[in-house]
Amino acid sequence: MTPTAVDAAIGRVRAARDRGALWLLEHIAPDGEPVGAAERNGWGRVPWALAVAGESEAAARVIAWAERGQLAPDGGFAPGPALGAGRFGAYPLAHFAIGAWLTERFSTSLAAMEKLRQMQDPATGGFAIAPVDDRATDIYDLLSTAQVGLAAVVTGQDDIADLAWRWVSDMAALQPEHAGSRLYSFRRGTALLTQPDQALEWLAITDFARPRQTYYTPGMAAAFLAAYSQRKGTSEPLALARRLLALNLAGCAEQFDDPGSVQICKFGWGAAAMLVADEGGDWLPHVLRMGDWFIAHQSPDGAWTPSAFLAPEPGDIDKLVKTAEHVMEVNAILAALGTARARLEAVS
Repeated sequence: MTPTAVDAAIGRVRAARDRGALWLLEHIAPDGEPVGAAERNGWGRVPWALAVAGESEAAARVIAWAERGQLAPDGGFAPGPALGAGRFGAYPLAHFAIGAWLTERFSTSLAAMEKLRQMQDPATGGFAIAPVDDRATDIYDLLSTAQVGLAAVVTGQDDIADLAWRWVSDMAALQPEHAGSRLYSFRRGTALLTQPDQALEWLAITDFARPRQTYYTPGMAAAFLAAYSQRKGTSEPLALARRLLALNLAGCAEQFDDPGSVQICKFGWGAAAMLVADEGGDWLPHVLRMGDWFIAHQSPDGAWTPSAFLAPEPGDIDKLVKTAEHVMEVNAILAALGTARARLEAVS
């Protein structure tokens, strides 16, 4: 790979990130309220996305708006649209904690992390999916646990990160020998959840040989594992990240080629994180591919939309959720390309 080729990719990716950030800016009110906030919490990741895109003033406005009425005294989201009624309660709060940290609202971020500490299972390190039908649940998932683990690394909460690492590594060790192209990413207590209820099956089991699956789980894990490896100075998390991302690499072409699905997006984030942390790995081709993938899926107005098979008629709140996520992921790709460019220059 030549420095010139990487430079060209950096220009394309930066332009895509900036178009996405501009779309976000156009959908935030002067007082900081994001579009659709009265409907549901699709804004938890918005400050994070704006901060890494260089729009710290707007990120701070959203945080200040949230501080005025969207947060509970315990550091979590207040009841109502901010708290939401989705399955993943810890997941968006971890996004918000990172955004608050990056905008230097440290007390707000640490209060959110304290709430997340209270939500973490002290025995396994996992984070539970939200109660179903108002019943308590002992089902923990990879997406939430890895995301909170990453927030813990960012904010220096080693106890939370260490427990999250234990949960993720135990989950990987529990995978059955006959799993084949499948990843089981939920656990019930200490056991792997291999036969979930039908309502959870699509989320809990990813079959990388089939189209329109939850392909994002290895990428989310890799983003945490790469960060945790750097925090702890150990290579064991990198080995696990390689193993998980290999499921994407060996999976079906529809992961990348299906125009109605964006479920592969976090693979780009994970590959970018690994390019930085795993210097011996060959991650640059995957990062370049995913940079172009994001560009191809971006709308002319700068927004990104959810998978069409899940949201065939997305509204502004749906676009806000996905655009904030993709701005952050594209920025991670941009940063990884900068790392690759510097390494190429060093050996030229």
